[in-house]
Amino acid sequence: MFPDKDTILVEDYANYDNFFPIATLDLRNKGIKDKIHIVYVSFDPSIDHYKPFSPNDNIDEFTFSITDNGLYKPTFEKSALVIGKDFEEHLKNAQETYTEAKSKDSTSPKVRIMKYLSWWQGDQTPVNSLGNKMKFICQIDILSIANDDCRLFVFYDEHDQVVKHIYQRT
Repeated sequence: MFPDKDTILVEDYANYDNFFPIATLDLRNKGIKDKIHIVYVSFDPSIDHYKPFSPNDNIDEFTFSITDNGLYKPTFEKSALVIGKDFEEHLKNAQETYTEAKSKDSTSPKVRIMKYLSWWQGDQTPVNSLGNKMKFICQIDILSIANDDCRLFVFYDEHDQVVKHIYQRT
């Protein structure tokens, strides 16, 4: 649990404070050759929710490309990670909660690999470039990890070599 940022993100993104690595899953026994990194990303909601993101992505639904060496490269622009003055306190609280969760690793919420999703809102299962549904990997509640009342859903697509993270909030 809680890998270092530089072991999961490309160098250009590893120094941003917005990334909170939660776990790296080795799912070769389930036929997935790539390691799946679960990362909470804190975005300032006052930013333009679409401009720095790829089509079909926004602050609650975003994509990472998997590089040849297994690191993630966000498909969003670095400008999506800008934190305004009004959001600084929230990011600080997220960092404090994350640090506390890391120190209590054994009591942190476990990543649940489930056959069926438990959506809080409507079904948002993403599709790949061929129009096929992406493979559901896991879901995890973020409140006790980064002080955000959201559920993170992680999807993988081998064809496009991407991982999609989706947040739903209560």
